[in-house]
Amino acid sequence: MKRTLSSLIWLFLLFPMTLLAQLQEPSPPVSIIIDSDMAENVDDVGDHAVMWALQNRGEINVLALIASSANDYSAPAMHAIATYYGHGDVPVGAHKGNTPTGEASSTSPYTQQITNQFGTPGETRFNYPDAVTVYRQVLASAPDHSVYIVNNGYFQPMQALLQSPPDSISPMTGVELVAQKVRRFVCSAGTFPSGSDHNFRVDPDAASYVFANWPGEIVSVGAEVGGDVITGASPTADPNKDPVRAAYGYFASYYGRSDLNMYAWGQVALLYAVRGMGTNFQIGGYNGQTTVWNSTQSQPGEDFWTQAPSIGHSYLEKQISAAQMSAILNPMVQASSSIPILRSISPTSVPAGSTSQTITLTGTNFFNDSQVEINGSSRATTFVSGTQLNVQLASTDLAQPGNQALTVLNAAEGGWQSNKVNLSIVNGVPLLSGLSPASVPAGSAAFTLNVSGGNFGPNTVVQVNGASRATSFIGSSQLSAAIPASDVAVGAYLSITVSTPAPGGGTSSALTLTVTNPLPSISSISPNPVLSTTGSFTLTVNGSGFVGPSVVQVDGKPRPTTLVTGSQLTAQVPNTDLVVGQHAITVVNPAPGGGTSNSASLTVLGAPLLP
Repeated sequence: MKRTLSSLIWLFLLFPMTLLAQLQEPSPPVSIIIDSDMAENVDDVGDHAVMWALQNRGEINVLALIASSANDYSAPAMHAIATYYGHGDVPVGAHKGNTPTGEASSTSPYTQQITNQFGTPGETRFNYPDAVTVYRQVLASAPDHSVYIVNNGYFQPMQALLQSPPDSISPMTGVELVAQKVRRFVCSAGTFPSGSDHNFRVDPDAASYVFANWPGEIVSVGAEVGGDVITGASPTADPNKDPVRAAYGYFASYYGRSDLNMYAWGQVALLYAVRGMGTNFQIGGYNGQTTVWNSTQSQPGEDFWTQAPSIGHSYLEKQISAAQMSAILNPMVQASSSIPILRSISPTSVPAGSTSQTITLTGTNFFNDSQVEINGSSRATTFVSGTQLNVQLASTDLAQPGNQALTVLNAAEGGWQSNKVNLSIVNGVPLLSGLSPASVPAGSAAFTLNVSGGNFGPNTVVQVNGASRATSFIGSSQLSAAIPASDVAVGAYLSITVSTPAPGGGTSSALTLTVTNPLPSISSISPNPVLSTTGSFTLTVNGSGFVGPSVVQVDGKPRPTTLVTGSQLTAQVPNTDLVVGQHAITVVNPAPGGGTSNSASLTVLGAPLLP
């Protein structure tokens, strides 16, 4: 039947949600806080495996892990898994309350085993900060409207966050922090548009409170979306080395199962939070309200979505089949045994300018085809074992000081790239072995000092008595420095060193540049002769080789001397020196070099007789 215009308008009015619904797509990397129970069911381990795989791909930045279960080992198990993936520095917040406990929500067949096997044996949730503290710290430091919270567990930590008052972490209340910092809350709980689900039922009061008081957008990915999507740990992975495989194995063994599979409820929610709608999801209900009944109502935990009032609550459904969704998620779960995880390198630093260097990499999930890359470029790699690789770096990789990022690529295992570990290219401590010239006369003009040694770099400088001088890099064993005339104006023993800045580097031991004073010579003195009655007077000494510390002597006794030029001195002669007769005038220059000049005779005459 042909549709008339009026019928099209009616359809538009009847289904405005489908035609107009829009949810802003996330922009990678998405900043994520994941809130999981990780207790009774092993699906949360799969959620974390998918999360760390997405982090490996650069699609997300995991800000914090929140354990919402009352199980003592949920938080340490999360930390053990994060550490396995190379992210043990991500903060973990633990729920410290004694509920929920319904439907076996506080028990677990694997968390204590994972904690003891892969984490710190004996650790419990009480070794970790409170969940609200971690929530507030992470949100307070985050840019506005940047954080995505994905809740795949229970709701008491989120309720406590909303109820938290201002504190030393932030002057804002919890509601204010959420309103200012959180971009989207993605919830993996409930059944839509109405129904009942474990995560709401066991924590109905907290869930009801969170949905009634959340000051922003909520997108729910109900149990029906992931309830037919099956994922599981790799059956070929080693449970003694891989905590994801171990957890699925403990879970299967506890329930007498032979498979390693589980439903992917939280994984589909995480996928939406990170990648958005794409072709994977469609909107089931847009911008309405989700209500969760609390424990005082007839069906605690029952959820209902209504179009009105419009307070920003939406829910999603799959747009692809369960098998297609599984094909997206399962490789990320099973990547726990194929993502290369780089733990350490040896050596951690090498001198800049090294000809070549073999670096040993230690980690997990290395294969015959694993390739070590330096700043994204492959280098010759030798497979030693599943936990060790060797890579040969060329001199061009080590030419300049700085950090070179080493990673491992497992191309055939899914194109997974490891975390980065920096190799420090450091300056060596310079060595000083020779100077040319090794000595110069005092009063010389500016000159070039050639320095020989080793471990010199382009940023190595020559120092005179600790002060840097303009330096030219000639090679790793040769420098030249411009020495100004002011450094060699007078005789001295100058300490010459070479210094290279960090990273590495340092200052060499010193060699001595000798500035030699000349041997002075007297050609004449004036006045000469003088009368014994003259009194104290100024004697002018002419000659050569005079320098600042030159001293005029009268009969071997030093007298106050002033340098006029290199060929003239003046000295203050006291009247006590004016004894009638001949007096020896000499000039002394101190070491280095220097010495005593020839002697000039000063004649002192007696006073003439009166007629």
